[in-house]
Amino acid sequence: MNPSTDTSDAGAANLAFARALIDELHAAGIATAVICPGSRSTPLALAVAQHQELPHSVHIDERNAAFHALGHAKATGRPVAIICTSGTAGANFLPAVAEASHARVPLIVLTADRPPELRAWGAAQTMEQRTLYTGFTRWSEEAPCPSEGVGTGYARALARRAVCEATGPAPGPVHLNLPFREPLVPATIGELAAVSRAATSAPAMLVQQASDPSGALAARMPGTARGVLVLGPDHPEPRLAESLRRMAAALGWPVLADPASGLRAGTVLDEVLIHGADLLLRDPGTADVLRPDLVLRFGGLPTSTAVNLWLARHATADVWLVDPAGSFRDPQHRASRMLRATPRQFCDLVAGGIGESPGADGHWLGQWRHADRVARTAAGQALAADARFLTPQLAQSLWRALPANAVLYAANSMAIREMDAFAWARADALQVLANRGVNGIDGQVSAALGAAAGSRRPTVLWCGDLTLLHDVSGLLAGRLHDADLTIVVCNDDGGGIFEYLPVAQAVPRAVFEPIFAVPHGLDLSELARGLGWNAVRTMDSSSFIQALGRALRGGRHVIEVPVDRATNTAFHGAVSDAVRSALRREPPR
Repeated sequence: MNPSTDTSDAGAANLAFARALIDELHAAGIATAVICPGSRSTPLALAVAQHQELPHSVHIDERNAAFHALGHAKATGRPVAIICTSGTAGANFLPAVAEASHARVPLIVLTADRPPELRAWGAAQTMEQRTLYTGFTRWSEEAPCPSEGVGTGYARALARRAVCEATGPAPGPVHLNLPFREPLVPATIGELAAVSRAATSAPAMLVQQASDPSGALAARMPGTARGVLVLGPDHPEPRLAESLRRMAAALGWPVLADPASGLRAGTVLDEVLIHGADLLLRDPGTADVLRPDLVLRFGGLPTSTAVNLWLARHATADVWLVDPAGSFRDPQHRASRMLRATPRQFCDLVAGGIGESPGADGHWLGQWRHADRVARTAAGQALAADARFLTPQLAQSLWRALPANAVLYAANSMAIREMDAFAWARADALQVLANRGVNGIDGQVSAALGAAAGSRRPTVLWCGDLTLLHDVSGLLAGRLHDADLTIVVCNDDGGGIFEYLPVAQAVPRAVFEPIFAVPHGLDLSELARGLGWNAVRTMDSSSFIQALGRALRGGRHVIEVPVDRATNTAFHGAVSDAVRSALRREPPR
């Protein structure tokens, strides 16, 4: 054991984590637990033994135990949890796990383990366990040590997902490798009260297909006045906007749509779409007033930090995920219901079930629309009052000037965020693309070149200077392939996003600039021209719109917009302050 590690509360943390995990496995539907005696698995074994409603059995031999669990799961059709200690114990589960994989039998395999600092250092009863069942599991995950401050909410989310993955369209084994530091349990077990599900924020995960024959969705949703529809980055289905509008209007719920959801342009959602969610939810008072009871999430996690903090702030709100693949895009570990359906299928199902919901009185949606109007008016006035051409003004100019059915590729890190905050109502259709899977800045020029080639429509990439420099070879590729693409690059001489992170205030500028901002001092227009692109610099909205119009006639173009980074950062702060002040004068009621 590393002597520098504080283990004073390790035992209590281990047992609390194990009890939450086992309790949630039971609530999610496991039939029984099969325990093999061992030391490192003590928290798990005690958690099962103390659970008053979960049947269990104890088996000396791990191979026999695993096949016992297999038979139980086959006979009942319900998942069974099997528990063992560290070392070769888990290896003896392998034959039954392989059979369960090929026979599509749901098993939840819980292997206790030594903490990471003891692995590969000759510690007793320690071997590589994370890959024991590679090729046989539907899902495999290693949890952090509970003593690292991992909460019981994560333990419950882990259990809910384990059962969901094990009982999916192709049932099979799931493996959770669970390291525990010593002391494994508290010195006095009786001092810990029983875990109560009533105190947790999320009920057991319920997985449903789109058909919902019970009508439970149609019954629940109209009875929830304070519901919100959150659409994150995703590939929008044809005619999704109309289906979403019908459901949202019938329920009286607002729609919060990420720019990369493909739903921010056009007029279909005008009566329910909240354009300024990122701006208005930065105000703590407004975020409190607009407390949701139920959140339906579609697609990935939203780009907006303000929206994500608002979701995390209201931990008692029920969260449902709608995803055709049953993917767990839920880093907040909040989802209580997974609905396997496409967004359009789900919206049509619910709208058809509730019709013109008489429970939608419009007050809740009216509160959101009021806050949206106040926030955007305040931000718009701040932008109009400042003659400088900074990134918020650039976002609005670009959003308004792009022709109908053009393609906008919004790059990470700041471009997509500027669109989220300042791309408001727009009548003409526009396809918005963004690499919001792992959110990297790499390959953005090349990705936009591919989008332009594939769509054969006017295509614009908006990116930052470091993003462009990260893919200079993309400029060369564009020349070699005679591309038809316009790149709008905001040059603030470094990584502007770091100015909004705590490190900008935490370290001296002499450290911040070379380590985080990384100023380069390059003329990006000159760089682009050297690689065969037409390139201009623009300093104001008028010249930018003229340059954009010329570029969209075809060919390879770079429009560089120089921006002073410090000035731009300060202006963002001023806009946020203006919005907060306006919302405090005219709060939603």
